[in-house]
Amino acid sequence: MFVSFGFGVLNKIKITKEVKKMKVARRLSFVFAVIAFFAWFVMPGIAVSAERDWHVTEAAPNDAPLQDPMLMYNAGGTDGSVAVFGVPSMRTYRHILVGVDLHEPVFSAPTNEGTKNLIPDGKYLYVNDKAANTIGVINLQLGSLERLISLPFPFGIHHITLGPDGKTLYASGELTGKMAKIDIATGKTQVIDWGPAPSAPDYLDINKKAGNPNKKQYLFSGNYYHSTVGVFELNPFKLVKEIPVGKNPHGTDAEPKGRYIQVADKLSATLTFIDVDKLAVKKVVPAGAGPLHNVFDNKGNAYTSCFVADAVIKTDLNKLEVVDEYPIHYRIGHIAVSPDDNYVLALNKFSTGLFSPTGIRWPVNHELLDVKVGSPTYGKSLKIIPVDGEPHNAKVIFANLVKDWTMGQGEKGGLISGSTPEIRPVHLGGAKIAYLPLDTQKPGIVQKGDVKEIHVKAFSYGYVPRQMRVNKGDKVRIIVTNIDKASGITKNPDVIMGFTIYGPYATRTMLHIPRGVSLMTEFVADYAGEYEIYCETFCGPLHLEMRAAFFVDGPKGQSNLATGDYDEAAEQKQLGVLPGQIEGGNKAVVPALNQL
Repeated sequence: MFVSFGFGVLNKIKITKEVKKMKVARRLSFVFAVIAFFAWFVMPGIAVSAERDWHVTEAAPNDAPLQDPMLMYNAGGTDGSVAVFGVPSMRTYRHILVGVDLHEPVFSAPTNEGTKNLIPDGKYLYVNDKAANTIGVINLQLGSLERLISLPFPFGIHHITLGPDGKTLYASGELTGKMAKIDIATGKTQVIDWGPAPSAPDYLDINKKAGNPNKKQYLFSGNYYHSTVGVFELNPFKLVKEIPVGKNPHGTDAEPKGRYIQVADKLSATLTFIDVDKLAVKKVVPAGAGPLHNVFDNKGNAYTSCFVADAVIKTDLNKLEVVDEYPIHYRIGHIAVSPDDNYVLALNKFSTGLFSPTGIRWPVNHELLDVKVGSPTYGKSLKIIPVDGEPHNAKVIFANLVKDWTMGQGEKGGLISGSTPEIRPVHLGGAKIAYLPLDTQKPGIVQKGDVKEIHVKAFSYGYVPRQMRVNKGDKVRIIVTNIDKASGITKNPDVIMGFTIYGPYATRTMLHIPRGVSLMTEFVADYAGEYEIYCETFCGPLHLEMRAAFFVDGPKGQSNLATGDYDEAAEQKQLGVLPGQIEGGNKAVVPALNQL
């Protein structure tokens, strides 16, 4: 009886506990249901995000501080602006309008140890305009364009780097096979040839002294038509040697310790390391397919973008070995590293399927990669953001190098001690561009009334016809058709082709041609000369080699690189491009820089 009663009590206790558990479970279910409904109703993006791929979502909810510790300045390519992004938030802070087609930003510094070694002085940013043949000088403390340096025609600037004293810029003339040395304060420019033709100087850098005052410094530049790296003495400025490297070298960059020049051999899928002291190849290392650009951290590592492989590779510069690889989305071109060594920023050429459609053209993207060893998200992409234009190279600085002008700090800082100009270019007003149905006419030049109509077919990687010749004063109509089905190695067959005639015709061309349509531009051929045509929109690994030529013959006879209206072209006054501001071939627009 007692035993039976005991079991009964135990059963009642057990049942009571089960009932309580069920009540608690029901309450918890109700609470979770309310939370789920709230998330679905109020925050649908959060509820859906769990189903997305890892590369689309942010890895951490708190990685977007209101004030970013770092700022990335990005040459925006065909939007003609320098874009400023916060790091790590990846928010767009602003755009600084400069010109037409911007390629390489370089921070000012007392010596060239500061450009690739990430220790700029925070005063100025120099950025070259490939289409307009100029270099813009941006005052970082004001965030505005202060000067433009007009380079001599013909030149066709692709890339710049800072000289050892911080007072000189060196430039590669990709479109003419020339090299230039530019005095920043005056704009005075020395130009030398790099033959034999065809010659295409590309990315360039100067080796670092790295604490060794006796170390001789040279300018190193890749030449993708020669498949060499040229070695130039700085004073007197001259070519002293060519070093054979892999096929079609691209990035040619000096590592911070002053030992090597690292070359990305685009079509050989290798990295070539040049010993600076011996001016000879030290080692060739297999890389991912389509290596393009190199950046360095302060820990002895290099990061290289691999366009075809959709990857960034990490190289140990002490071992000269590839030690890691990170997936990228998609088709990385340029690359940057943060000054705290924690992030690599991939500037990608394709965003296939990542974003909502916005019309016949689509955004590309920037991707923030965690490279901090030991981080729980090491090797993963933290953010991917859509961006406009066709962004090129970028540099990152600590944000505290830029003066805080808020809350009356402008009064207290006293940074404006004299007249500081601000240039506001209006650079596309002369363009007459139209979309057309697919042009089926054969490529070539036909006379239509008083207009010379040029039908051009663009494909991977070239144009037909390759040479186009008109007379000065002709009314010209150019119709360009993208006939590519696919470039073969992109994730999207709808590759956009570009068509820009650099120099005085840049603002009146710069066509971005999607597959399946034609674009037309009309203008008067008002400057005699030979002007290179290039593809300004990245279309694949041989994008840089996609070239043609536009000849305008004048009273002096058939035009070439020596015969043309090049001094007049440098002024570009009739286009409304900074009227009266770019004078002559070798002059800077504004005298010496204001010193902050």
